[in-house]
Amino acid sequence: MWPNVLRNANFRRLWTASTIDSFGSWLLVMAVPLQAFILTGSAMSTGLAMAVQALPALVIGPWAGLMTDRWHRRKILVVANLASAAGVALMALATVPDRLAFIYVGLLVESVAVCFLRPALAAVTPAVVGDESDLASANALSAFVNSAFRMLGPLLGTYLVATGWFQAVVLVDVASYLAAAAIIVRVAGIPAAPPSGNIRRITSELHAGLRHIVRTPLLRGLLTTSGIYWTANAALTALLIPFVADRLHASGQTLGHLIAGLGVGYLCGSVISKPLISRYATRTVLMAAYASVGLCFVVMFTSTTPQTAVIAVTLCGVPGAVAQIVTGLRVQTSTPDDVLGRVSAAFYAGDSTAAVAGALLAPAVVTFAGLGTALIAFSAMVLATAAVAAVLLPPPTSPNIWPVSPLREGAGRSTAAERMRDG
Repeated sequence: MWPNVLRNANFRRLWTASTIDSFGSWLLVMAVPLQAFILTGSAMSTGLAMAVQALPALVIGPWAGLMTDRWHRRKILVVANLASAAGVALMALATVPDRLAFIYVGLLVESVAVCFLRPALAAVTPAVVGDESDLASANALSAFVNSAFRMLGPLLGTYLVATGWFQAVVLVDVASYLAAAAIIVRVAGIPAAPPSGNIRRITSELHAGLRHIVRTPLLRGLLTTSGIYWTANAALTALLIPFVADRLHASGQTLGHLIAGLGVGYLCGSVISKPLISRYATRTVLMAAYASVGLCFVVMFTSTTPQTAVIAVTLCGVPGAVAQIVTGLRVQTSTPDDVLGRVSAAFYAGDSTAAVAGALLAPAVVTFAGLGTALIAFSAMVLATAAVAAVLLPPPTSPNIWPVSPLREGAGRSTAAERMRDG
């Protein structure tokens, strides 16, 4: 499945950098909200941390995508990794409640940098891989390793925070960003940036990226369904620590076990994703994935024992990984390279909007209806995403979409250039 793409030396470097980066990020992902909860004892602090992390993408995300298409992408990746390291380093100062602001400031700096990092990485990968037939394998390999760290990182991170080693977690993440920046310097095959244009031209190019999404039925449907799905996910993530504490009556170690279980599921999902993408239409895959995730969430958040919750979240990770991989792949294969940064940033901004909405909705619904009702309501929202996907995602144009034309499923045909691209 992966040997062919790993023979590409430049992809190996890019993959190694993102792998190192991923380990540090997953080590910190639940450690930060747990540290905030330990310092304050408030569920609102975890929701606020998630909102601060997602907010920059709403403001600068689309512009960051435009800059990804206008600046040299290698430089963007290097500088964004260095800036992320600086932001994460600030979090090490949050050792007492009076210093909680350092967590929020650090998250803000890191999140601004990630607004550039994520679309640049998504835009660079197809150019570095080169062969379109290897792109699915490259995405699946990255997702596989990311899923392994999703399993191990939060478990180790929450353990270290629970035992008073939050600063050690922060330092490891800082080191991972610095190492990733050093490796990316050696990646060749990244196209040079086109010449800069004037402000009017830049604004027009920003609109061009948005128009491509609007005119491509598949991308429109993916953006909408992804937004609903991630809103519900963000809300449930914001409520995960209160769920563990109040419903399961468990410790921070159980939180780590839940995230590790999700990682195991993602690991399995990343392995089976390419065969599913090759055999079934995008709409079929996403409908089944969203429905399966929703059902697993219902079981998980109505459980009263840690064991049941871990089993449910592990099963949830399999379709969750498939949904994430197929969405990312279709964004890449339905978008020309010259607007890929803008389109990727638009999806990142959409996911971030969902994260902010979910993080702010979660405590509000808990206040109004209680924790149990909120957990069920947001689980049902994931289930409803499957129905939305059935309506909004276009049907396949052929029974076997991958071998025939992986780039064309659901593509729009509103302009001559797009008709030429769609063959």
